[in-house]
Amino acid sequence: MHDVTGAAHRWPEDLAQLWRRCLHRAAGEPGWDTRPPWRGDPGLRAALGAVLELPGAEGGPLVTSGIRPLVAPFALLGRTVVVERPSYLGVVTAFERCGARVLRAELEEALRIARPAREHLLWITSPWRNPDGWSLDRATADRLAEFVADGGVLVQNETYRFFTTGATADALRVPGAFVAGSMTKAAGPWARLGWLHGDTVPPQIEAHLRAAAPPTVWQRAWSRFAEDGGFRRLLERCRTVAALTAHASALSGHRPHGGASVLLRLDVREPVEHLRREHGLRVGDGQDFGAPAGTVRLCFLGCPADCDHRALGLLPHP
Repeated sequence: MHDVTGAAHRWPEDLAQLWRRCLHRAAGEPGWDTRPPWRGDPGLRAALGAVLELPGAEGGPLVTSGIRPLVAPFALLGRTVVVERPSYLGVVTAFERCGARVLRAELEEALRIARPAREHLLWITSPWRNPDGWSLDRATADRLAEFVADGGVLVQNETYRFFTTGATADALRVPGAFVAGSMTKAAGPWARLGWLHGDTVPPQIEAHLRAAAPPTVWQRAWSRFAEDGGFRRLLERCRTVAALTAHASALSGHRPHGGASVLLRLDVREPVEHLRREHGLRVGDGQDFGAPAGTVRLCFLGCPADCDHRALGLLPHP
């Protein structure tokens, strides 16, 4: 049975030992028990800014505990939230539990219904959206920039930005958007490290994030980890996953793309069970991500570098 549900990849022992040393160093440094600095540890902010290629982000992005901790402060803006479809449903649930009115729509429809812009917040993931690997094109980025210019708030989740087979410079960003992301997919679900960058941070968001930043010792450990080559090692792994994803998307009849996931539509009943039974593949149900019935998500985060996806060549092309 081959698991492509997106289970986390276990770190090699030498990388895990590097992390433990960095955590030990951070815990032994003076000031480990102080209040986390507003915006984050300077060394960590600089390291994130470098790998994210954030021009104009003086000192680097604001350090957060991940994506979901951003939901509550953005909900405080009091806007109707429109989340693109398909995408990760956890964000939708989190906004709803914060009392926000949430709508879901494919991006074309989302841009139509998010009016007037000054009353709406639009949440997208690009590049390499989960579950289907979609990324912004220039025309869509321009339309989203118009939404922002009209008073809309746009959050662009870039968690999968690292999962590319080439340079990330071509991954489009929408001018005026809040750029957010998390190390959850690059490092693991325990990472509790993310970022937020925007031209200005509204008071509601600033006040909430000041109290929700990762502890000082945790931020310093990540900073030391970056200094000692840990980020470079994680990004190498991300590029490996991106190459596996591109190979799998080509085998399944899609245009090859980066990221970590491929979305397939199968003309069979109970496609998740069909792939388990007939091909020995454990996959996710596309409907869990807001995709249509009959679709499945294959996610390669946990795959070894030599995974050949042989079973995908047996699947019907979309």
